[in-house]
Amino acid sequence: MFPNWLFAVFLVGLSGNVCAAQTASPPEPPAPDLFRKSCATCHGAKGEGNAKLGNTMSPPPRRFADPAGMMELTRERIIASIRDGRPGTAMPAWGTTLSTAQIEALADFIRERLMPSAIGIDHSQGQQIYAKNCSVCHGDRGDTAVWAQSGLTPAPRNFTTDTARKELSKDRMIFSITYGRSETAMPAWNERLTGDEIRAVADYIRAAFMFPDGQVPDQPAQAGQPADPKAHDHAAHFDLKSMQEPMPEKLQADLSWGKQFYEKNCATCHGKDGDGQGPRSSFINPKPRNFRHTASQHKMNRPHLFEIITNGTPRSEMPAWRSVITKQEIANITEYVFATFIQPGIAKELEKTMDHDHHDHAPPSAPPKTADHGDHGDHGDHATTPPADPPPTTSGHAH
Repeated sequence: MFPNWLFAVFLVGLSGNVCAAQTASPPEPPAPDLFRKSCATCHGAKGEGNAKLGNTMSPPPRRFADPAGMMELTRERIIASIRDGRPGTAMPAWGTTLSTAQIEALADFIRERLMPSAIGIDHSQGQQIYAKNCSVCHGDRGDTAVWAQSGLTPAPRNFTTDTARKELSKDRMIFSITYGRSETAMPAWNERLTGDEIRAVADYIRAAFMFPDGQVPDQPAQAGQPADPKAHDHAAHFDLKSMQEPMPEKLQADLSWGKQFYEKNCATCHGKDGDGQGPRSSFINPKPRNFRHTASQHKMNRPHLFEIITNGTPRSEMPAWRSVITKQEIANITEYVFATFIQPGIAKELEKTMDHDHHDHAPPSAPPKTADHGDHGDHGDHATTPPADPPPTTSGHAH
């Protein structure tokens, strides 16, 4: 038998342990478990904002994976939103349910694990430029703003699609931001953004929307890349030298013949002034090419124009003229379009380069000559003697 005093000590110790066990706080769950239990139902398991319950809410829950929120979602704001909720939304106040430590741990988890800063590259400059200038049409998430999907024809590019990932090389994106996109609402930004800013926003779009997993290719393969490595690359970025490339097959052109043919056969769609505003243009979709657009003037050199006139443009009203007129006649039209509508833009670009006002494109080793429409250099003999008079208007070929 134990002495009574020893038994009493045992009972006191046992009751003390029981009370301690009853009053001790249980260990707090780690932040990932807290997020999964309390937040993922609306915000999504990876913060992507596409949970089933969240899709029924208006406004929708915050998409933490959205790069557009990187600048505004500071640690302090996230903590305040979790603690106090967000008025006008379905976000409740968790301040009475979670401890301060739990709320802070949740905020750190969201910023470190779910927000796109984890990409590993500082895209803050590009993000700010995108949010200020691009998101109004392309959307905060790069998938096209709702109003623009039905309000603009064609709709702005959706950067989140497989098509965008396949088609948009970095060079093409820089070109489009710099000079705009003809026949679309995309303007030229080269007068408002520097070359570094344009490259920054292109890098941001690629990292945040096109390749959010972090596997950003330097230059993805171009859709429709020419099989012949010597063929003209329509997606290549602007270069003064390439814009002065001679006519294919050493053809020399008759500018007067080309002018007469253009006005009889091409102006009905492309307009007499080459602005894409011909009499038939309002009935055509996609719209006829505006040769005076800055993108056209920095892309459509002689080889490019010659190829399009020869082979036409798929899924458009632009026919292939190769079975209607000769190569020489195509060269005549090419030279008229190039000299009249395209070359003024090249001359303007050359002036900028020579005045050191444009820093995106280094000047060529020797300044290109201004085209002399009567003599295009040593291109060889005429492949075909130009006809004395242009053929009559060919019905059924608007371009």
